[in-house]
Amino acid sequence: MRFEYVITNVIYRRFSKPIARFLMRFDVSPNAVTYFSFLIGILSAYLIAKNRIYEGIGLLFISQIFDCVDGDLARMSGKVTRYGAFIDRVFDRFVDAALIIGVVALDPERLWLAGFLALTFSFGVSITRAMAEAEGAECKVGIGGRDTRIVLIMAGVLLGYYLETLLLIGVLSFITTVHRIAHTVRQF
Repeated sequence: MRFEYVITNVIYRRFSKPIARFLMRFDVSPNAVTYFSFLIGILSAYLIAKNRIYEGIGLLFISQIFDCVDGDLARMSGKVTRYGAFIDRVFDRFVDAALIIGVVALDPERLWLAGFLALTFSFGVSITRAMAEAEGAECKVGIGGRDTRIVLIMAGVLLGYYLETLLLIGVLSFITTVHRIAHTVRQF
């Protein structure tokens, strides 16, 4: 099991695979599940921004499960498409951004800079992988992958450590971005 996907494999997939098997009986489109997961993720960020923390984190957990369901369903049903993979990755970035913005909205004057750094370097993690893969390199390394960032948001927001959470996401994302750049350059 890869470190980057420990939370996905240990927690989310326990729920996502049975749900995918159930949905397969009804010929549900994996892309429909992607749209659902996206909407639930955005709603979770909105609830966090409105200081409805428990509801927001609960929906975020559900969103993460369904973010796995779409891929599981696509593989199980033989409906894997490039379109589905593309929208899944793009929608993940929108949810990531919305979550950070939702945390910043809790105290914008105090959190804007940490939020800006967390958002910028979170995108750095994603774009370095996307650009490396576009050039034919493998780039799934680093400690600040999406699983890590989402778990940090869940735990940090539940515990009320908003600034510390954003700073930690920013630092881990920066380290991961640099790691991915170095890893990719070595392959070239």
